[in-house]
Amino acid sequence: MQAQRLTAVVSKRIEILHRASWFFTFLILAGTSAAASADLIVKQFKETDETFRNPGQGWMTMQQMPPKDAGEGRFPYSLAYFRLNWLEIEPEEGKYNWHAIDNSINAWAKRGVHVSFRIMTANAHSSGYYCSPKWLFDAGCKSFDYAEKGADAMKAGSTITRIEPDYADPIYLQKHGQTIAALAKHFDGNPNIEFIDIGSYGIWGEWHTEHEVPISVRKQIIDMYTGSFHKTRLVSMTDDAEALNYALSKGTGIRRDGVGSPWHEASWIGSKKYSIVHGLADQWKIAPVVFEWYGPYDYMQQQKWNFDKAIAFIKANHVTYINDNIGQLPPDQLAKLQQLGNVAGYRLVLREISHEEKIARGGTLNVAMKWANVGVGKLYRRHPLVICLIDANGAVACQQEQCEIDTTQWLPGKAEVTATLQIPATLKPGLYTLGVALIDPDTQTPAIRLAIDAPQTERLYRVGELRVE
Repeated sequence: MQAQRLTAVVSKRIEILHRASWFFTFLILAGTSAAASADLIVKQFKETDETFRNPGQGWMTMQQMPPKDAGEGRFPYSLAYFRLNWLEIEPEEGKYNWHAIDNSINAWAKRGVHVSFRIMTANAHSSGYYCSPKWLFDAGCKSFDYAEKGADAMKAGSTITRIEPDYADPIYLQKHGQTIAALAKHFDGNPNIEFIDIGSYGIWGEWHTEHEVPISVRKQIIDMYTGSFHKTRLVSMTDDAEALNYALSKGTGIRRDGVGSPWHEASWIGSKKYSIVHGLADQWKIAPVVFEWYGPYDYMQQQKWNFDKAIAFIKANHVTYINDNIGQLPPDQLAKLQQLGNVAGYRLVLREISHEEKIARGGTLNVAMKWANVGVGKLYRRHPLVICLIDANGAVACQQEQCEIDTTQWLPGKAEVTATLQIPATLKPGLYTLGVALIDPDTQTPAIRLAIDAPQTERLYRVGELRVE
């Protein structure tokens, strides 16, 4: 109910007033100890280590549909990730079947989970010959046959002959370009889609193939996505360094498969292969980083790969999301992954808040806040900071969005900001609770959990009290 009341008020945004008067208040704050004075309240909060789900960070489940039970699973997933064969979404040319994606979006939305996906044109785990639809090859698209036993060490798969399109064939480029344009027309800007992989090339859409085509053609495939999706975020696979360099120049995020393998860790930032990728180390500052484990924990142990080193690698590379494809783990190792999920992306802590002990009706409340982002990444979607007063009945009496505070600029480390709240002249005098929330830009409801010990209801935090006179 509290979030609903806040929603009704947030929609009526109050324009921020001139803040020159805060300069004098700031001088007072600078000389104030942690204890409350007669005119100023200073309150500090303890950081917690609890595990919770937040939008835009954390663990991804690889289940296309939620499990039938209502449980969270072993992690509080914020994202569901899956892959689709091209033939599944376009069994007949020009006749699109979006049901599989739509059904997934709708089912996960009921649990507060977003989705992401990739379209594959060659799949070494497909159950049959085709991954790209048969009609593509009937139209004359050149192709290559290949036969691999699952194509990796963890999945036996089926040793059957499969087909891969010639990506340089104009028929492929035309037909698949039309498909991606149709995909964007239906899904671009859907608030429940977190990102889409730029697939469409190579085995599993991972941008590795024995039938490589010129970089000019690979750029065309990237352009299919970047030219069609203008709202939904895109991420790019990393196996093809030349293509990755081009995709990052278009502002895409990064998806790295094979985390946990020493070879993959060595073949990364600073290596000869990726020396041609400009800005790779800093791309996390503008777009998300998505990592997938190389494979199950048992397999990693068989290979004598260092699990703790893999976790350190993930943290050091500012991961935003992690695929939960690592299988069963011993309890002590599971605890390490819970800690990893906590710091993936952003993790916000309000350490201290300072404000006047009392305020006159019609006045401006000044609130100084010391925040910290203790995660390894950041928010990529702006969630406005809102300050409000809550009356004795639990209703939001007044609120104000802090339009000049951009939460997407809070990189790991400290962030000290000043907020203001205009107190209506008609507000009833009395004692009020000060509330703080980070708001979902689509639903206009409190959306982000903070790692602090302050009381909260539906992510609206009660952080202090003051008297309105």
